[in-house]
Parts: sequence; C-alpha cells; structure tokens
Amino acid sequence: MAPVLLRLPLALAGLVIGGCLPCAGTGDLCMVAEELPEALLFVRAPAVDDVWVVGTEATPGTSGPTAGWYDGSAWSWLDLTDHVDRELWSVHVGDERVTLVGTGGLILEHDRASGATVRVDGPDPAVTFFGVWGADDDDVWAVGGVIGGDAPPSIWRRQGADWARYVDPTLGEGPDGSTYFKVDGRASSDLWIVGDRGTALHWDGTALTATPTDADIDTSTAPLLTVDVQGPAPVAVGGAGSALLLEWDGAAWRDASPAFTPPLNGVCSNGSTSWAVGAQGAVVGSGSGWTDALEAETFLDYHSCAVDPDGGLWAVGGQITGRPLDEGILAYRGPGGVARLH
Repeated sequence: MAPVLLRLPLALAGLVIGGCLPCAGTGDLCMVAEELPEALLFVRAPAVDDVWVVGTEATPGTSGPTAGWYDGSAWSWLDLTDHVDRELWSVHVGDERVTLVGTGGLILEHDRASGATVRVDGPDPAVTFFGVWGADDDDVWAVGGVIGGDAPPSIWRRQGADWARYVDPTLGEGPDGSTYFKVDGRASSDLWIVGDRGTALHWDGTALTATPTDADIDTSTAPLLTVDVQGPAPVAVGGAGSALLLEWDGAAWRDASPAFTPPLNGVCSNGSTSWAVGAQGAVVGSGSGWTDALEAETFLDYHSCAVDPDGGLWAVGGQITGRPLDEGILAYRGPGGVARLH
C-alpha cells in the first residue's frame, strides 16, 4: 500500500514520452529536482520501484519533515505534519516497516501495509539520530548524539517488538561530546557504526569493538560521516577541508582518499558498483582507485547516495552548509529514468 499523501504525486512532472521517463540512459547525472524548498538528506534504493528520500521541512513550522517514496512511475509523500520543526536524516526500508530518524530524538515507523506512521517513545529529545539500518524488520539500529553538547553518543535498537537504548557492555556509552553519524551492515552479526573523531565500531553479534582508523592518516579530528558495507569491502567517508575515504582490508582501515576532492558526505554500493558523493557536487567512483569522477552538475552539496539493483545512481543534497537547510536537489544516473520533481 502506498504511503499516506501529504501532497499529490507529481506524476505529471514526469510525463512518459515515447515510452521513456526523463533522465533515462544518461552517462552523467541528471537533475530530477533542483531548488526544492527543503534539503534532501538521505536516499535508499533497495529496488528501482522502491526508492525513499528524506529531509527537512518544505514549509518550516508547518509541513513537518520530508519523506518521499518513488514507485517507479510517480512520487508520493508521507503526512508528517504531527512532527513540525523536525528534520529527517536517514531512512531504513524494510519489508514490513520503513524506519525514519532525525532531530528531536525522532524515530518513526511507517507500516507499509496500513499506511500508519507512529513515533517510538523514549529517546531524549536532545538527541539527533543521523543513521538507521536494520538486518530485518525486527532488528534495527538508530545512531546519533547531542550536537554541541557534552552528552555521550546515542544508540537505540529495536529487538523484536521493542525499542530500547543500547549501551555496549565493553565500550559503555561512548565518549562525552561524541556523535555517531551512520550505521550500515550485512547481517545481524556484522555491522559498522562511524562517527566524529575518526570513530569506527564493528558489531559481531555480541559486542561493539572500536577499530582504529589512523593506520595511514591522522583521523583524530576528522568526522566519518557515512559507512557502506554493501560493496567488496566496507568504506567510510568524511573529511574536514578535503575528502577522507577509508577502506577496510580485513585488519585495518586504509586511506584511499581521492586527491583534489572536497569532503565526502555519502558512499553507496549495490555490491558491484560503488560511488561517493560530497561537497560542491563531488562524485567519485571506485572503478579506478576512487578517481573516476562524473562531471559536476551542481555546486551545491550532495549529502547521500544510493545504488539500485540495476546500477542506477541516486544522489540527494542541497544547501547544507548553513541553516536553513534548503535548495534541495535529487540527481539520477541510470538506465530506467525517473519522474521529475518540481
């Protein structure tokens, strides 16, 4: 069942001409949306007809945060007007539920069958959850922290029917003033969490283990903003001033940062194709040592990317260097084409 609508699907903006949607078959990124009133902060594409984007409010103080769903022909939007003045920073797409996380301690669960969206009780409203991932519908992790505060980072986990704060028996709560930014995994016993100060934690099904990220380069002051483990090896990206890209070789994180590239905010893979995106429209691929760049289609910042099963690359972002977060963009490169947003 499609999500409850806040605004009408924009099918008319993606008219089929000669049987093809716009942006089909291009070798470069094609802009599906530009100058949206909201910034788009994260994208997931588990299928070409099941793509989700989340972000800030289209109408501040009125509309609630953005959560949109593409079914392969048209866009629909969740009605989140009960959550005004909130931002959504990540989304996990499960078989039965879609989990959305963001500011104000927000963890939302959208039931795909009924269309109902409910908030999870318990998280501190001072926490911003920046990342969410699940091995299945009943094993989901949300990670974040209190920006600008002296509190420890925050992990919440759904196990079975219940959500609860997770404190690792070995690592404890984590350092005060730190933030975990993203989480990604291959299985319930194999996931990674990354954060500021070069933090990278591995979960083996029993406990979290801190893995040093400074084998080749000093990462003590560098944020790791995103991790992706869907490709041949886990990859973490971030940086301050210039791109930081680390690859896990099974024993250590190795520096594979592309030269002359601004900071990277997102990394994504479908198992065979990997990309990283970032500031000033930067896009690099793994085909030739993370130097295979696409031509920049924007000077705004990409914040997240996803690769669908057909190899289509999705990238979202906007004006995210200062508030308000707006001027949203959505770009696509792939065989299928995407209905445009306006």
